[in-house]
Parts: sequence; structure tokens; C-alpha cells
Amino acid sequence: MKWIKVLIPCFILLFLQGCQKNIDAFIPDAIQMASEPVWQNSVSPNAPVFALKNELRKPFLRDSFPYSNTGTFFLSGNVSLTIPANGLITGIGTVPSGDIKRESLILLKKGDLISMSMPTVSNGRLLISGGAYFLGLKNNNADLSVAPGKKLNLHYNFNVPAPGMKLFNGIEDMAGGFDWILNTDTFFNRVIPAINGGYEVHTNGLKWLHTARFSDTLGAPHTSLTLKLPANYTNSNTVSYIVFNDQHSVAPLTGNANTRTFVSGNLPVNRLVTVVVISKQAGDYYLGKIPANTSVSSSGGSTPEIMITPLLTPLPAVKAFLESL
Repeated sequence: MKWIKVLIPCFILLFLQGCQKNIDAFIPDAIQMASEPVWQNSVSPNAPVFALKNELRKPFLRDSFPYSNTGTFFLSGNVSLTIPANGLITGIGTVPSGDIKRESLILLKKGDLISMSMPTVSNGRLLISGGAYFLGLKNNNADLSVAPGKKLNLHYNFNVPAPGMKLFNGIEDMAGGFDWILNTDTFFNRVIPAINGGYEVHTNGLKWLHTARFSDTLGAPHTSLTLKLPANYTNSNTVSYIVFNDQHSVAPLTGNANTRTFVSGNLPVNRLVTVVVISKQAGDYYLGKIPANTSVSSSGGSTPEIMITPLLTPLPAVKAFLESL
């Protein structure tokens, strides 16, 4: 009977160990899972990165002005706008009357473009910006548009106006993406360096307008940049950009869920830039910035991988940094 007394505790011990193995296999540590970073091939609209983008956005100016169908001029801060006679029309073809509600915003700094998630890129090609402007007009809560055969005259000041600028229109998609599309209707849409400084823009469209020109040229050498961040920084909670030091350009770094890195498009070589990272995690904000050079590696490939560890930074300080760019 002694051997039975010895074996029973052994069987009990083995049974408990087997149960523990099953517990370990099927009941994971919830705290550990909650802290794991999440990379997504298609970022969910509920991801923290979308809340971050909304919190960085600059507020639109909303006011109104009296409209005259014989021609209207208004001045608002840095911007003047001339509307020709019979220049506006409603969606059903009627003539507006009375006051017109205006929604507007001008983006002159590189940090402004980051705040609005609007890098200077057109169909993957880098642009040099001369400033962007939003103009939305309403009459009796109905959206207005420029009447056929008419064009508005917009003027704003810019530090160093340059020749060769063209007009681009901003296009937003349902997934939160944004692109600047070149307007090829140069009869109604063109940019002229103004005599008194800044730019004079002729346009037959409203919403987002961008004075810019392509930075790259066909056949010019180019490279790309790859950014590696600590494991808790993912495309679902982080945005990152390349800010050019010597030109008015901002390029995006796009999250790659397969490699868990942020990767740029084509960039001109041998340019001094600043890589900027902003993240929102569990209600806190993080800012990282580091100088870099878009040099080609010795092997002839892209720029060597860049690494940054962002620092905990209050949201007002993040916005102040963007204002300084």
C-alpha cells in the first residue's frame, strides 16, 4: 500500500502541472496584450493617430461679408480677394444675395502644412510650396461656386515669391488621405508673382488652393529615407514628416506595417532636412526631431535607416514647435 500512497501525490502533481500549461496556453496576460503596439495595413478611423491629427489642426476663420453682384472686394489679414461682377453662383444656378459666409485659412509655414496633414506632394512628387489657402463661401447655408467664365483674383504676401509657380487643388479622400493636383486649365487658373510682393492667384475654383512647383526634375538623382522608432510607435498612433531646411517643402513618411518602419517617397539627394515625429499614446503626446541628410548610401541604395526616440511633450509645446518651422 505504501507505493499507492507515493504514486497518488505524484499523479496529482503531474495533473496540476498539465493544467497550468493549459492555462498558460489559453489565458494570455491581458496587461501585456494591451501594451503591445498595433501596426495596421489600413489604419482604423478609431486609431489614436486620427485624434492626434484633429488636435493639431489649425482653426478656420469664419465670418461674413456683404456681397454685391456688381463686384466685391474684401481684405482679411494677409489676404485680399476680388470677386468680379456676376462671379458667384449657387448649386442650382441662382444668383446669391445678401451676406455671404466665409470660411478661410492660409498656410504659409512648413509647420502649418504639418498641422493640417497636408505635405507638399503631388501624386508622389515633391513640391516647393508658395503657400496654401482655403476658401469656402456660402449663401443661405448653400455652397457657392465660381460662375462659368469667371475667375477670382486672390492676393497674399509671401516672404520670397518665386517665378514658375502653378496652381494646385487639394483633394481629400474618405480614408483621410490628401493630395495636391495640378490644375491644367491655365486660362482660368494661374499664379503670378505680385508687383508689391507675394502672389496673385487667378482661379475659377474654391476650397483648397496651393501655389507650388515641382521640386524634382526628370532624370535628377533621388533617394529615400527609412525611419525606425521604438516598438510602441506605430502607424496607428504616430505621424512623421521630412522638413527641408533650404526649401519650402514637407514630405511625408508613411508607415509600413510589414517592415514596421516609416518610409519616404523619392527625395532629392544631398539635402539637409529635419525629421519630425509626433505621437499620441494613452492620452500623452510625444515629439521627436533629428537633423538628417538625404545622402545616398555607399552601396548606392537609400539613405541609411534613421532612429529617433521621441520625448514626452505637452500638446501646446508640440504646436509651438510646429509654429517655429
